[in-house]
Amino acid sequence: MGSGAPLLNDYKQDFFWKRFPQTLLGGQKLRLGYDAPAYVYINQLLLFVFPWVISGVFTAVVELTTLDVSVGYYSVGGIVAAFVLIAQSISFVVRRRGATVTRLDIQNILAEDDEVDFESCCGVETVEFVLPGKKYVANIVLHALLSGVMCGYGFWYLTPVTLNSLYNTNTAATVLLYIFGWLTVCTAQFSLTAAPPPEPATFRAQDVYEITPLMRPFYVCVFLTFDLVARFYITFSGVNQVLHVVFIFLPLFWVLGLLPPLDALFPWLAEQVLVLALGGSPAAGDIRLLLMLLLSCTTVVITYFLPSSLAMVITAACCGYLLSLDLGTLGRQILLKCRSSSNPCRPDQKPQEETNAVINTGFGWGWTWRELMLHLLMLGVTAAVATVCNFFSQPVNTAVRDALGYTLIALLVVLKVLQSVQSVYVCFGLVRNPLFPGSAQRLGIFKKRKHILGYVGYFYRILSTAVTPLLMVAYTALYITPTGMTVNTFILAVAVCRALRVVWQRMTSALLELVVVFIVTIALPTDAWWNSLGLGLQLMLVGASRDRFFQLCNKLYFALTILITSWTEKKQRRKDTVPIIVLNCVFFPVVLAMVVAAALLSAPLLPLFTYPLFLFGFPRPMRSWPGPVGSSANVCPDTMYYRQVAAAFSKALGRAFSSGSLGGPEPGSHYLVRYQDRSMWVQVLERGHGFCTVSIKGLELQETSCHTVEAARVDDVFELAFERNGHSACGVNPHVFNTLLPRDAQLVNTYSDARNVLTGIIDSHDSLQQLTSDFAKTLVWVFLHHNAKKDYTSDKEAVPKRDAVGVERDAHSRTALVHAVDEELSEGYRSQPASRRQSFSGSLPDWSDDDSDIFEMETLGDRNKNKVRLSAGLVDKKQPMKPSAATPSLPGTIDDDDSLLKELDGIGLPATDTKQQQKSLGFPQPATQAYKPPVNLSGSIKFTSPYSSALSLPLKWRDIPIDPARLDRHMDKFPKDWYRHVLSLLDLSVNGKTSREVCEEMCADDVLTGIYARLVVACYAVVNVLGLSGGSNAASMGASHVYKVYTEDIPWSPDLDWLNEDPELFHLVVRAYRYAVKLMYDQGSLGPVDGEDELVEYLQEYDRDWYIGCEKDTRWEQAVLQGKPNLFSLGYDPTQGAYTGRVLTQQEVVTHIGQLSGEAVRGQWASLSLELLYFTNDDEERYSIQAHPILLRNLTVQAADPPLGYPVYSSLPTGVPIL
Repeated sequence: MGSGAPLLNDYKQDFFWKRFPQTLLGGQKLRLGYDAPAYVYINQLLLFVFPWVISGVFTAVVELTTLDVSVGYYSVGGIVAAFVLIAQSISFVVRRRGATVTRLDIQNILAEDDEVDFESCCGVETVEFVLPGKKYVANIVLHALLSGVMCGYGFWYLTPVTLNSLYNTNTAATVLLYIFGWLTVCTAQFSLTAAPPPEPATFRAQDVYEITPLMRPFYVCVFLTFDLVARFYITFSGVNQVLHVVFIFLPLFWVLGLLPPLDALFPWLAEQVLVLALGGSPAAGDIRLLLMLLLSCTTVVITYFLPSSLAMVITAACCGYLLSLDLGTLGRQILLKCRSSSNPCRPDQKPQEETNAVINTGFGWGWTWRELMLHLLMLGVTAAVATVCNFFSQPVNTAVRDALGYTLIALLVVLKVLQSVQSVYVCFGLVRNPLFPGSAQRLGIFKKRKHILGYVGYFYRILSTAVTPLLMVAYTALYITPTGMTVNTFILAVAVCRALRVVWQRMTSALLELVVVFIVTIALPTDAWWNSLGLGLQLMLVGASRDRFFQLCNKLYFALTILITSWTEKKQRRKDTVPIIVLNCVFFPVVLAMVVAAALLSAPLLPLFTYPLFLFGFPRPMRSWPGPVGSSANVCPDTMYYRQVAAAFSKALGRAFSSGSLGGPEPGSHYLVRYQDRSMWVQVLERGHGFCTVSIKGLELQETSCHTVEAARVDDVFELAFERNGHSACGVNPHVFNTLLPRDAQLVNTYSDARNVLTGIIDSHDSLQQLTSDFAKTLVWVFLHHNAKKDYTSDKEAVPKRDAVGVERDAHSRTALVHAVDEELSEGYRSQPASRRQSFSGSLPDWSDDDSDIFEMETLGDRNKNKVRLSAGLVDKKQPMKPSAATPSLPGTIDDDDSLLKELDGIGLPATDTKQQQKSLGFPQPATQAYKPPVNLSGSIKFTSPYSSALSLPLKWRDIPIDPARLDRHMDKFPKDWYRHVLSLLDLSVNGKTSREVCEEMCADDVLTGIYARLVVACYAVVNVLGLSGGSNAASMGASHVYKVYTEDIPWSPDLDWLNEDPELFHLVVRAYRYAVKLMYDQGSLGPVDGEDELVEYLQEYDRDWYIGCEKDTRWEQAVLQGKPNLFSLGYDPTQGAYTGRVLTQQEVVTHIGQLSGEAVRGQWASLSLELLYFTNDDEERYSIQAHPILLRNLTVQAADPPLGYPVYSSLPTGVPIL
């Protein structure tokens, strides 16, 4: 056989057989799995039967004496209420006292989690086990009162007198109903006395508000209430007889999980009333559902009190149009406006709930004056049409009715044809549409064909949003209030409001209902009962029948698919598959009854463990889950990509919905979207005029084998539908019975993901040599462009018009200069640890060969405990030097403030001849002053160009604590020609001088060139030389060194601290190295760089269009969400031992969209809820989570809301405009 996965493993089976008696008996724990004293079971049984015993005593008294039944009612109710109150009070007091005592005598530390050591009959452990406390103290009183009312009236409900009057003194019926009736009452009441049982019908994973104990008593009280009504209205006596019989089967319904919990019952009831009676739509949340229900009921009440039929029709038509609009988006927009005005915050401080919001701009994506004017215009047209048609409705003959009716039939056919023409399959998914593009990969032809089909979509949009609804309003207004109708006025008001709202709320469904009513009307004789109902009730009846009929068809498809594939799919076969199929065939009427019951109740058809064992699940709202939509998701690194694509895809979804290529989206519809290796799940939550509220979920990548199998089947289905290369454009769909039906393909602007193994590039010695050469060039590029972002305008204005030798600038003005640090560096600085964010002021002084120098020793930082010599030319920081008025600042120099001489963090270096260092640069010496490469902190730098100070390096970057002799050995790495070329690219024009003239002066300034050379070589040496052991070079270290530096793991050396202490400089160096790695990647893929101009083009593109970093970096996520055109990362795959390059490119990507069977999804989600919340069957190898290529079971489970499902992204309810 195929699948060896168990439906329920042995451990869970044992757990189930412990839990099942609790469910059956209302919460009694009679099977613990370990030895427990007998009094534990006896105490529970006494609590269970106490109401029955008390009622039995009073029943005997009432039957044998003349005691009035009402006396027994009050007596039984009062005694039971007092009993529950006393029992829970005792439990409360015992638990309070027991909480203050800490028990240390633990005898069995290896006991199971649910094992309790009982010491006595009335011990603390026994009381806590038998009478668990209530979560809220108020519930002690509430549950006691409810127990009294239920048991008191239950006594009256089940007295022999009552039963004999219902069943004509049938003794057998009376005895059976009395016994099993009190079992039902005791089963329901025990949850109020003690704790509620585990319920198969569980909607929420956690009972936060302690609602579960009220579930069973609520249903008992419903039966008791109906009996009370039947006592005053004799017409209900027959129904009361039936309900007494049904009453004794309540425990069976609870065990099977057929009755919904209260937190699912009331939203489901509200949804059914709103949809079937008031013409609304299922809502995206409980609050929206409640508000729409209140507004709709208010409309009915207003319409009911209007004096004339004309006023009724006009009001219903206007309110129907307004209520069909996207009021949820309007309400959210107003709420956000109020929040922002009452509690203003910075733009970067967005509320947490807005992180998953899909934000778009444009017409229809919010309420502006344009949308307001359009809706006011449509409201006026609707009111005018309704007024005119209803005013002239009395003399209208059948010819007008027939003309409008046949026009509506023609519109229904035309709209269906227009939908099919734009979809990839026609004829209910059987045949491929020959007009659809043959291939989505040939973008040119695909766009052209889609552009042509777009005109069909425009025509469909006009017909569906304006023409058809207005015609339906006209037809409805003509015949909604005929003369001589005998329908109650309130029912008429409900019918009118529904009929004139549904034409806007659900146009496609309303058109079909109106056509069916027209056909039935002309087919039946004029005196038939049908015509006496009136158009409003006819539409209401047809609408309910249409809804349930389509649900029945979809549920039958789901049941047959599970039944057939349990054998046809080899991996779904089990040893008991054949017997199960035979049983389904033998008991087909029972199975069919289950399906019909599920359709009538609008409840999901529940295949137990997704195996062909069918029940109908408890009714629940159409959205299937209790929590707020989009409130939680399993966030992972892939979440950012779904957040980025959600906005763009929602626009494409709006185009597809409005054109009709995805059919008519109805609440409860589900769509699967596939592009590249990613999958998205779209659930339609709400539908109205001009909008469709959806939830977009992102599914994880193909991590598991089951996911991979189903994703491969999805790719096959989509490829066969959308890629017809080598096949006929028209063909039969071989996957017609698959739950996924391909619909359309849309272009979405998102990231295409390319991953490449860098073997042959990153491990090539030539490539690594080129990398070291390019690194020096990228350092020059990054430093010059970073310094060019300073406030260069102020430097230009500081230059005098006369020919000056230099620009006078002191150290204070230099350090006060505000650097325009770009966003990446700022974010990188914030993301640094505190040790890196500390300001670095350590430096090495300028050493002289003067023998008369007096040397002092000063202790450095506590970390290194090194000592360094201070030259006599430097003033100790403990002895501030007074400024001398006789020593003016020299033009063209930058004076260094002696306050910058702070605690040093480095190593001692020997005295060095500065003249020798200047010669090692290889550049001419400045004419005015001998150049000293290690910048003298106590002196000034004199530039030969008055413009060089604008590009001078910050002081802390010039204080390089590295032995100059060690740097001199690598000065050949500095690309002087490249430096001059990059400098010539900057805009340096000032005071009438062209950029070229200023650049020539700067290039001739050897001091400026020298400080850049020192910085570039120092950074190069720290990265590629000083931290390498044994005198190795970077190329010989191989790819591991490249990867470490790329990921900010620079090999350690004592001089690395100088780089780490300055986050700005550190990130500039890392950025330059990443540019060099990207250059190596591009040259390995596209060929070597041809000249400096091409290299400039590469680097300019990196600055403008690329983010080059690591995938795990927060800045990577920011770049994705901000829509950076391109991203590159270097990675390492430890399983393959290979380095990989990942390139994300933002471009138009073809997304394939397919529609899923809504009932199949709801049924699988219902089965998942039962399996995890009741059976707690979370085995990763269980049968119900195995791959199912037809039903896509694994993907469906993943798309469920957490905690049962695990989508990596879930958006808030998003209103997609479809105007």
